[in-house]
Amino acid sequence: MAESQVPFAYTAADLAALRAGLSEDRFATYLTLAKGNQAHAFDLYLYNARLAKAFLYPLSVAEITLRNAIDELLVGQYGATWHTDPGLRAVLTVESERSLDKAIDRTRIAHPTIPRGQVVATLSFDFWSNLFRDEYDRPLWQRHLHAVLPHCPPGHTRPNVQTLVRDINRLRNRIAHHEPILKLDVSALYADIRRLVGYRCPVAASWVRHYSTIGAVMRTRPRAGAGHRFVDRCDARFQPVWAEQSLHDVMQAYRAAVPAIVCLDPAGGASALFCASDIVAFAAARAAEVEGLVSFADHTVADLLRSGLVGRWEAMDGDEPVARIVDRFTDALDLRGIVATQTVAGAVVVRGAVLRAHRRY
Repeated sequence: MAESQVPFAYTAADLAALRAGLSEDRFATYLTLAKGNQAHAFDLYLYNARLAKAFLYPLSVAEITLRNAIDELLVGQYGATWHTDPGLRAVLTVESERSLDKAIDRTRIAHPTIPRGQVVATLSFDFWSNLFRDEYDRPLWQRHLHAVLPHCPPGHTRPNVQTLVRDINRLRNRIAHHEPILKLDVSALYADIRRLVGYRCPVAASWVRHYSTIGAVMRTRPRAGAGHRFVDRCDARFQPVWAEQSLHDVMQAYRAAVPAIVCLDPAGGASALFCASDIVAFAAARAAEVEGLVSFADHTVADLLRSGLVGRWEAMDGDEPVARIVDRFTDALDLRGIVATQTVAGAVVVRGAVLRAHRRY
């Protein structure tokens, strides 16, 4: 699941529709973790989906590596057609034999000869995991565990591997059934997956670690205060100025880390949005007119605004969804920036700004 660079609007109607589609029971887990904040609950839901997707690659390597290793053992014990061998049937539990028969029946539909490789691929991870239960200790593992898993630490026995495989299988099943995994110790489970793969093949374990995206996804876990409103995403570090202020004073206070400059009206609202580059362009234009140097101290912010050199800007309610801000930048290609405002005690207050080049949204 690729994460969209454009935030979702999450209007009241959107939230109601999504909750109805997902079901209240399923959504309740995320809503509880988000302490009732619906937008944050959906952030957690999406994070859970990204995390589940990231686990698919390591889990696939673990499952395929393990089943091929066990297949090699069964071929050595019961022959190349172990899936139909009576000797193995005598060893399998009723549950395992039933799983094997289902896999054979499914394979027969497309492959009447029932090739072993297709049966191996059709069998679920539950089948392979169950082969590490106590019942299979004597027929399979007392003499063959370290042949199947040659890099298993000395002293490790079947119960140690059974616990490892069982926990990995439970994680796989939760992901397969779209259940939450964000409350699990996913770091430990990821380490377990690499450990199991490494017991069979250290190179494969290193390969998994090299290409896995689990660590990167874990670093994207959403913060509770991130929010989806414009005011939550705008840059609150704007530089406030006034129309009568000299450009010299503006440039003296300017800091590159605070690129947005907002001109405030007498009531505290926004009357313009511009950047230091606009002041430089204004100075260059005036210098060309007089064919000489221009002093910033001789010109005010009002002079700059009257020059027509300041680009288009807009003010929007800070409570608007961030997606609305993105839409405005998309629709108005000449829009330089947007100022976030909120009404407090009847007065409009500037909360921050976003420039097109910011990409803070």
